Amino acid sequence: MTVPTTLTRVEPHRLRALILEDLSRYPGASSTEVNRRIGVEISTKTIKRMLDDLADDGQIRHEGERRWRRYWLAGTRHP
Repeated sequence: MTVPTTLTRVEPHRLRALILEDLSRYPGASSTEVNRRIGVEISTKTIKRMLDDLADDGQIRHEGERRWRRYWLAGTRHP
């Protein structure tokens, strides 16, 4: 029996790498946009928690509040 691959139990270091890769390709993305691109089977709370951790570590930055918040890699500029 073949079991399909899923991202529901993705390891934290892999999730970090996926988010950083996504933001390098799509700067100024919302958490919902990141979630859609890397896998909707990952809970939105898990994505938001990892985005907060990455911001606390200084790897990414954000602007805006709540649902208007957008994310960029640290050190990048936007228009």
